[in-house]
Amino acid sequence: MGGLTASGTAGAATPKEVCGWTSTPVGWVEVKYWDSSQCGSTGGGMYNMKRITDTSGVAAGGTVSACTYSPIPTGFHITKYSSISDCNRSRGVSDYHNRVGLVNLAGLPKGTTKEICGLFEVPTGWTVSNRPKSFDCQQHKYGYPSTYNTMTIRKS
Repeated sequence: MGGLTASGTAGAATPKEVCGWTSTPVGWVEVKYWDSSQCGSTGGGMYNMKRITDTSGVAAGGTVSACTYSPIPTGFHITKYSSISDCNRSRGVSDYHNRVGLVNLAGLPKGTTKEICGLFEVPTGWTVSNRPKSFDCQQHKYGYPSTYNTMTIRKS
């Protein structure tokens, strides 16, 4: 199966399979990569096909998983890094996680608290209440987070 998981959705959108060089539409995420003769020659360094899924049905506070190379839709923020074979964009091996968990912060009520990855991009309308370390927010697959890599945020 593809790398999509969702919660808090109004209805799961039907994924589309497109050639890898096509732009991912705004509001969609990439969830799987592979080779297909439909998109030309196979066996190169990068896979030539991708599966994309529309996130417009993900409710406020709902979550989806996407490959790390995917564009992140407006209102969504990273909550976790992990690895899955569907998100390998090429045949090479990497020491970095290749999948992200995303939460839709758009439309959440005042006073809501969420934990997201990162320290510098505080979402508009939110304030930081804590900056802990978390294995979930470590991009590298190995070791312990060396910096405070997480924000607990509260909707103002």
